[in-house]
Amino acid sequence: MDITSLRREIERQVHTNSSSFVPDILKSGFSCVRCGWCCCRNFDIKITDEISRPSNAISIFPGDIRRIMKTTGLKWDEVAQPDIYSCFSDEDTILVIGWILRRNDLDTCVFYKNGGCTIYGCRPMICICYPFFMGEKGIEIMHCSGLGKIAEIENSVEIGLALKRFEIKKLQSYIRILEQMGDKLNIATLKTLPEKYSGDVFVFDGESISRCKS
Repeated sequence: MDITSLRREIERQVHTNSSSFVPDILKSGFSCVRCGWCCCRNFDIKITDEISRPSNAISIFPGDIRRIMKTTGLKWDEVAQPDIYSCFSDEDTILVIGWILRRNDLDTCVFYKNGGCTIYGCRPMICICYPFFMGEKGIEIMHCSGLGKIAEIENSVEIGLALKRFEIKKLQSYIRILEQMGDKLNIATLKTLPEKYSGDVFVFDGESISRCKS
């Protein structure tokens, strides 16, 4: 992953019409039933031989956090936590790539309450796109209870546009994080935060570098 190839992919996405995603979205029969399945830890994703990432470790942009803060009145650390599954060691310092939605002691998103999402109207970009993601060969579809229903064309068009916006935003964020971290970024040393670690970490999110409690 280098800046040149990321910029090339951004350019490709910019010139891709989001309407080209609509047929696959319609074919999936997706209609969000707000079941909360994606808010809960249902399985783990193998990242490396040593790292497994919970299905609901939801990566979010600083802009997502600010939008939720504005709507809910919550503080930054009440909305988000450092991404403890994307860490590096730099001598005695723990460096973290980005933020994830805060989860409770049951490993459930803190905004999932009484059987539903309490921030649905201001949910993060990645949540708007779920269960769809951009893969190397086109749209990939994750598990979701809302699949196989009757998809609405208007909703499918909105999701297609959201997918394009999210992919471009994600790639732009990658570039800024690479620029922030420089030679400190070494994928070979990626690790999870030690379970009993209680010190400060430095979070690189593409906008700023934040020192905070893990």
